[in-house]
Amino acid sequence: MSQSLHPIAPHSLFLLLIQLALLIGAARIGAELFKRLGLPAVLGELGAGIVLGPSVFGRMAPVSFLAVFPRAAEQFHLLDVVGTLGMVFLLLMTGLETDVKLVRNLGRAALITSATGMLLPFGLGFALGIFMPDAYLADPHHRVLFSLFLATTMSISAMPVIAKILVDLDLTKRNIGLVILSAGVVDDTVGWLILSLIAGAATHGSVRIGDLGLTLLYLGLFLVSAVFLLYPSLRFLVRVTVERFRVPDSDLVLIVMTTLLCAALTEHIGIHAVFGAFVAGLVLHQVPRLRKETVVRLEAFVLSVLSPVFFGIVGLRVDLGALSGGRMFGVVLGVACLGKLVGCGAGALWGGFRFWEAASLAVAMNARGAMGIVAATIGLGLGILDQQMFSIIVMMAIVTSFMAPLGLRLTMPRVRLTADEQQRIAASQTMGLINRDHVHVLVPTGAGASASLVAPIAFGLAQKSDVPVTFLSIEPKTTWKTRLEQLIRRSSARDAKPQPDTPQAWAPGGRPPETRKVVAVNVARAICDEASTRAADIILVGATHEETMGGALVEEIVAGAPCHVAIVRSREAAASYKRIFVPVDGSVASRLAVEFAHRYAENVGAELTLAVLTERRPQAAAYVDASGTHPVMDIRATTDEELERISVVFRASTVRPSILPLAYDPTSSAVTSEAQTGKYDLVILGAENRAIQHRLFFGYDNERLIRATRGSVIVVVPNLGRLG
Repeated sequence: MSQSLHPIAPHSLFLLLIQLALLIGAARIGAELFKRLGLPAVLGELGAGIVLGPSVFGRMAPVSFLAVFPRAAEQFHLLDVVGTLGMVFLLLMTGLETDVKLVRNLGRAALITSATGMLLPFGLGFALGIFMPDAYLADPHHRVLFSLFLATTMSISAMPVIAKILVDLDLTKRNIGLVILSAGVVDDTVGWLILSLIAGAATHGSVRIGDLGLTLLYLGLFLVSAVFLLYPSLRFLVRVTVERFRVPDSDLVLIVMTTLLCAALTEHIGIHAVFGAFVAGLVLHQVPRLRKETVVRLEAFVLSVLSPVFFGIVGLRVDLGALSGGRMFGVVLGVACLGKLVGCGAGALWGGFRFWEAASLAVAMNARGAMGIVAATIGLGLGILDQQMFSIIVMMAIVTSFMAPLGLRLTMPRVRLTADEQQRIAASQTMGLINRDHVHVLVPTGAGASASLVAPIAFGLAQKSDVPVTFLSIEPKTTWKTRLEQLIRRSSARDAKPQPDTPQAWAPGGRPPETRKVVAVNVARAICDEASTRAADIILVGATHEETMGGALVEEIVAGAPCHVAIVRSREAAASYKRIFVPVDGSVASRLAVEFAHRYAENVGAELTLAVLTERRPQAAAYVDASGTHPVMDIRATTDEELERISVVFRASTVRPSILPLAYDPTSSAVTSEAQTGKYDLVILGAENRAIQHRLFFGYDNERLIRATRGSVIVVVPNLGRLG
C-alpha cells in the first residue's frame, strides 16, 4: 500500500468510550423519568442528549464539555457511526413488528396521507424560503435552492422517531400505527430522493434528472429482489442456521448481516440506509423459522443500548443558544406544524378515516426527528444553510418530535377500536403457553408406540401453524455393544409391525411434514438435541409402557427435554378425537394441558370438557345414578369469567368448553370415575414428573387415572424453564 494506515489514537478511543457511557446512562435516566410521568421513553432519551449537549452541559461547564465532546469532526464521526447503527437496527425492529399483509390492506390510506402530508408543507416551506430575510440565508444568490431545501425538511417525517413512539405507546398492532408506518416509509423515500436532487444541484450547479431516474430504477430492483430473491434465500438460510449450525446464535448473526447488507445497498443507490433496514425487517417478519427468542435478544440490545445512543446524539447536536431570540424559529415551527397537521389530516379524511383517526395520523407524522436533523446536517455541509438556520431546523425537528407523542396521548383515547383490531389485539394478549400460529411439534418415529398413532395428534395440534410437523428418525450408531444388542433382539425385531414408509402417509392433507434422520448412540439425547437445535415447542412421543406412560427412553426424554413433552398412549389409530376430557386443578401443568387440548380442539372441531376440582363436596345423591355405579353430573354452561380464570386463551376463542365441577375426595376420585364412563375418546392430563429416582411418577391420583382410563391418554409434562 502506498500509504500506511494509522490506528485510531488512544485518546480518541478513550473519549469515544466515555461518550458512549454518558449517553447510555443519561438516556436510561431520562427514559425512566419520562416513563414515570406517563410519557414515551424516547422523549427522555432525546432530552438526555440535549442536557449533555451545548445547550445545558456546554453552558454550565464549557471547559468540561469541550474536554468530553471536542469539536473535532473526526471524533464526532466515531460517535456518529454508533448512532447510525442504532438508527439502522431500530428500523429493523420496526420492520420485524410490521405485518406486511395489514400494510397492504391499508396502503391506499397511507399513500393519500403521505401525498397530501408532503405537498402542503412543501409548498408552505418553499414560500417561506422565498420571503425569508437575507440574514438567514448562507448565500442570498441561491434563494431558490435554499427554499427547496427548507421545503424538503418541512415535508419529510422521521421514521426512527415515529417508530420508537409507536413502540413506546404500543400502537404497532393498531391500524393507525400501521398507516403511520406506511406513510412514513413513503415520506422518507420521496424526501431522500428530493434531497439527493438538491444535493446534486448544490454540488454540480444543476439538477441531474438522469441520476434521479437511475435511483428510482435501482430502488425498484431492490424491492423486487427483496420479494423474489431475499425472502426465499432467508427461508432457506434461517432453516439451515437453526437446524444445522452448532454454534449458538448463528441465526442472530444472519439477521445482523442481512440488515447491514440491505442498509448498505439502499445507501449506495441514494436512499437512506434506514429504508433498507426496514425492508429487511419486513422480509424477516415473514420467515417462518425465525426464532422468537432470537428477536427478543436482539431487541433488548437495540432498545437498551444502540437506540438510546442514537437519540442522545440527536439531542447532542442541538444548541438552543443559536436561535437568536426565537422569533424566526417560531415562524418556521408554526409553518412546519401547519403544513403537516393540515396536509396529513386532510389526506387521512380523504382516505376514509374518521376525525380523531385523522388527527392521530397528523400529529404522529408531524415528527421530523432524526431525518430533519440529518437533512439539516447535509444542508450545513453543502453550504445551503448557515449555523443559525441549521439550529432552527434542528430545533424544529426536536420540538415536533416532542409534540408527536403528547398529541397521540390526547387523540388516541378517542379513536375507536375496530372489530379487526380488537380481535388482533386480543389474540396477541391471549397467546397462552402454546402459539397456535407458530407451534413446532417434533415427533420421534420408532420411539415408543407406533408413530402412526401419535401422528394424528401432532397434525391436529399444528394444523394452523406456519411451521410443519417434524418427524425425527434416529438410526443407532453401530458399536460392538449395539451389535450385540441387535443379535439378542433380532427375533423380536422380526415380529415387529412394519411402519409406513413416510410420514406423508399419516398426514391429513395441507402442509406436508418434514423428515429428519440422525445417527446417534444415545437416542434420547439425540431427540433432545434436535429439539433444542430446531427450537421445538413440544416433543410428542409414544408411551413405551402403557400402565405408567413411562419406560427408560421416555424417562430420559422428559429429564433432558428443552421444551414441553407430551406422552401419548393411543389404543387405536384415529383420524382425530372428537370428545376430549381435561382435569383442571389450578396447577401450571394442568393449564398447559388445557391449552394443549384447546389448540387441538380448535383446529379439529372437537368438544372439550374441563373437569374443575373443587374443595366443596356436593350432595352424594348428585354423584350416583340409578344403578349406583357411575357418577351423574350436571355439566354447567361456561361463563367468560370462569374460562379466563382457567386460561387466557379463551378470551379470543370460539371454543366454548363445558365445565364439570367435581369435588375433591381423598378417599376416591370423581375424575377417574368420570373418565371411565366412556363418554370421551381422549383424556389429556397435565402433570409434573415427581419421581425421586428412575421411573416417571406423576402423583398417585394421576397414576390411578392413567391406569383406569380405557381410551387414549396424553400426559403433558411442562418444561418449567419455558413457562418462566
